[in-house]
Amino acid sequence: MGKRSQLSYENAKPFEGKDRLLADGDGLYLRVRPHGTKTWIIDYEFKGERAKPTIGTYDSNGAPGKSISDWLRHGRLSVAQARAIAGSWKDARRAGHNAHREWEAQLFEEAEQFAAEVAAKAAEAALPTVANAIDQFMTKHIAGKKSAKAIGYRLDLLSDLLGDKKIFTVKRQDVISAIESIAEGRRTNKEGQHIPAKQLAGEVLIQAKRVWRFAESREWIETSCIEKLTRRDFDAKPVKREVVLRLDEVVELWRTLNDPERCKADPISIAALKLVILTGQRECEVTNAAWTELDLEAGLWKIPAERTKKNRAHLVHLAPQAVSILKALKSLTGKSAYVFESPMIEDQPIYGRSIGNALSTLFKRNALPNITKCHVHDLRRTLITRLPDLGVELFIGHKIANHVLPGVLAHYNHAEYLEQRKAALEKWADRIVTLAEEKNVIQFQRAAA
Repeated sequence: MGKRSQLSYENAKPFEGKDRLLADGDGLYLRVRPHGTKTWIIDYEFKGERAKPTIGTYDSNGAPGKSISDWLRHGRLSVAQARAIAGSWKDARRAGHNAHREWEAQLFEEAEQFAAEVAAKAAEAALPTVANAIDQFMTKHIAGKKSAKAIGYRLDLLSDLLGDKKIFTVKRQDVISAIESIAEGRRTNKEGQHIPAKQLAGEVLIQAKRVWRFAESREWIETSCIEKLTRRDFDAKPVKREVVLRLDEVVELWRTLNDPERCKADPISIAALKLVILTGQRECEVTNAAWTELDLEAGLWKIPAERTKKNRAHLVHLAPQAVSILKALKSLTGKSAYVFESPMIEDQPIYGRSIGNALSTLFKRNALPNITKCHVHDLRRTLITRLPDLGVELFIGHKIANHVLPGVLAHYNHAEYLEQRKAALEKWADRIVTLAEEKNVIQFQRAAA
């Protein structure tokens, strides 16, 4: 059959109630539907399989592009383009290829690839920003912990610099630049305390690494890009505190706390500071103490696991001097749930830094001219270090402090040594208070080896 003219295809009218097929050769037909739509089909048989695929709609202008794949993708074919496709597919069949099935397979593969790209973009869009990752880390791992405010402050500094970036796009150099920016100058935390910038930058890095590990565990990133960074990379190694007061210095501090002329702090902060000196417990463990934890008649203080640094319940013996301080405090805070109730906010404990500020103020006012400048935590270290000067075994001090014993002791020695701890704290309190009441203080620390 000869080829039809383009005009005959233009003027082809539909049959009523059925398709009209106009043959063109090589299995190509123009199909005119009853409603007038004109489409190109190819009728062929290959290896016993018969098929009549539609390859496009009729368009006198045809599809843009120069290749068969361009025309098939466009879907609107001129007579010449439809004939070229039919001829090419016929040649392919003669060569042993089903061009129609191969084209369908190619389209299917492209559709799958496109769907995968769309899904990947949607997945990437759903991945959190650095700020989102920090929020989720804080909620799932840090919320409710005593350190939450401090950790949140440090991560907020990082979020201010990188928060809008998707965490999977952040490179190591981005974090390095942010840390170096934090390390410049001085910083003031939310409590108004000055923190050395490099030290703060190192602390931000430590918390950032925790967030990136959290992101890795959630498969938001493949691997943490900052895991190998250390404080040393930013000259931000923490300042290791080694301050240990002499016994006569502890006694002089005790005298000062009892002297209203030299110590202007509120009585609740003074009582809390004294309890730190007598028990060696952490400042927040002291300031957040509840009356329900205390048995003043038995001279015992049971700190619940959730209030300790290592989440390990701890029993503290209270020397008679400590019991006297707490009983006197009952008249001020006995109606509150908290032993050291805040003078500013009803039924809330004083903030953990309150006693640190009280001690710092004494140094600023030169009320402690003969005492080595120290922080509250140094008083805890002093107790542990000085107990052997009173004939107490060193490990008893660590048991009092709720430390994990080092080396083989941690594995094989699970004794609590309650009687020895009680005796040690009573001896410590007796020595401090007795010497404080005397005019001259004799130093009892051991000489350096």
